[in-house]
Amino acid sequence: MDINWNDRKPITAREGETTPLRWSCAACGEANETLLDMTGGYQQEYVEDCVVCCRPNVLRIRVDPGTYTVGIENAVE
Repeated sequence: MDINWNDRKPITAREGETTPLRWSCAACGEANETLLDMTGGYQQEYVEDCVVCCRPNVLRIRVDPGTYTVGIENAVE
């Protein structure tokens, strides 16, 4: 399933809660989901495998400290 990034509303994180984040695999383009835990800070980077093709993706997550708006980008490791 492809994600239409243009149809997405901004994601807002909340302190003390996990926030689901959708991302497309950089290798095969399939939709994946991860959970953002704000205890990890405003900038996080970690590796998650695609649930379809199993390729590792480096996820870079940034949270605006003023608005808590979330940005996510990824690349194949």
